[in-house]
Amino acid sequence: MENVRCTYRVSIKAIITNDSGDILLLNEEGEGWELPGGGLEQGENPREALERELIEETGYSVDWIDDTPVAFWTMHKEVGSPTLKWFGFVGYKAKVSGDFKPTLETQHEAAHVEAKLFSVADAAKLDLHDNTRPFIESMPKR
Repeated sequence: MENVRCTYRVSIKAIITNDSGDILLLNEEGEGWELPGGGLEQGENPREALERELIEETGYSVDWIDDTPVAFWTMHKEVGSPTLKWFGFVGYKAKVSGDFKPTLETQHEAAHVEAKLFSVADAAKLDLHDNTRPFIESMPKR
């Protein structure tokens, strides 16, 4: 077997639900619906990074992030790099409050144009981002 160099890009994701179990997804223009969150930088604390990402992407106040991740999934995707082909996602339960208002910095990048709660069954029918589909498909449908 050939020894292939493998590098994972780690991303942290917020799993935000309401009392009915509906899950919060963000719609990124041209990319589909996804869980809020983003890449974990070298040496960065995952919970602090997730709080930063939530504020940047949504403008919500972060009320709470669980101490322990509740989900982990991986995916392989060609992104034009000879070594970066694998992605690992770590999901933390979180609670937020306030109004959806992405920061100006985020608006100049890939803008999240909408935030909405969906039942898991309805979320599974959406045009989901590649990084979110495996998580949604693993959740029990009610």
